[in-house]
Amino acid sequence: MLYSLARSFTLSRALIVAFAALGYFFSPSIHEGVSVPLSAPAPWFLSAWYHWDANWYMSIAQHGYEWVAGQQCNVAFFPLYPWMMHFFGWFLRGQYLLAGILISISCLLGGFTYLYRLIRLDFNERIADRAIWLLAIFPTSFFFNAVFTESLFLLTSVACFYYGRRGRWALAGGWGLLASLTRISGLLLLVPLAFEFLSRRGFSPARSLRPALLWLSLIPAGVAVYSAYLYASFGQPLAFASAQASGWGHVITPFWQSFASEFHSLFSYGVIWDAAATLLLAACIVLGLKKLPVSYSLYALVSLLFPLSGGTMASMSRYVLVVFPMFIILAIQSRRKPFYWTISACFLLLLAVSTAAFATGRWIA
Repeated sequence: MLYSLARSFTLSRALIVAFAALGYFFSPSIHEGVSVPLSAPAPWFLSAWYHWDANWYMSIAQHGYEWVAGQQCNVAFFPLYPWMMHFFGWFLRGQYLLAGILISISCLLGGFTYLYRLIRLDFNERIADRAIWLLAIFPTSFFFNAVFTESLFLLTSVACFYYGRRGRWALAGGWGLLASLTRISGLLLLVPLAFEFLSRRGFSPARSLRPALLWLSLIPAGVAVYSAYLYASFGQPLAFASAQASGWGHVITPFWQSFASEFHSLFSYGVIWDAAATLLLAACIVLGLKKLPVSYSLYALVSLLFPLSGGTMASMSRYVLVVFPMFIILAIQSRRKPFYWTISACFLLLLAVSTAAFATGRWIA
């Protein structure tokens, strides 16, 4: 286990840094993704990971939350990751960028560890090894290096699942709380974990109404904590939803309308990238119905439908990155070496392109 994890982690991170360097030195930087200047100059191997949403997390870490009705503002972003940046940045004497990158890399290693242990509850070592590797080289896995929440959410969501599958509900609820403090999508963990809990008790109401079930109420508590903070600060407990709607146009919409809204630009670079990721996840959900525990399939399904209910497929190639059941299915399907090497080669090629693009300030998910 340790050797396999270390190999996938080290090799994938080294390749991503190499791809970023190739982009940085051989492709013109456009710097579209930087709007909050860094407080101090940073070398390229740090500044390459500071684009787009990283600006919002940096503004929270340095200056706290701000809310202006009807405009894009940082209350749209949940607090655990920027609060951690603020805390560790203080220890690093104001090096918030370095703090964010170290948090992302550390959480990724923890997420890989928990995912490996989770997969081994149901499958053999080879499937676990392949799943970790395919996740590590997925075309948008460079976000695990960046000042984004992907690594932290992977760690908290997989740990929540791991302890739930082992029947340790207090720990599952605690990790679920951290997940919903990281992203609103942490709420989705309540669906598969509740199913997992009830299925172990034969779906009997008399047997299910036990104190252990109360631990699962910690999962939505993360959102409640953030809402309480927003109410105390701005008098608007749902300011994050208001900011998403007014600033980014994310409003509740039937998920099929997301495809219709993007159809006119289906063959543009960004849309086809996200559409392909959406279809890949959908295919893995279908394949997983007979090969995965039901709770895994439920999680993959709600993780597909929830972002699509925002009226767009934008960023789906990043959102699917943390939907771990997809990578278990890909590992199962790649038992034959030709398929495994083919999908690995395709992932690496796309990863090289997307990493170089992100490192030079271009929009990727």
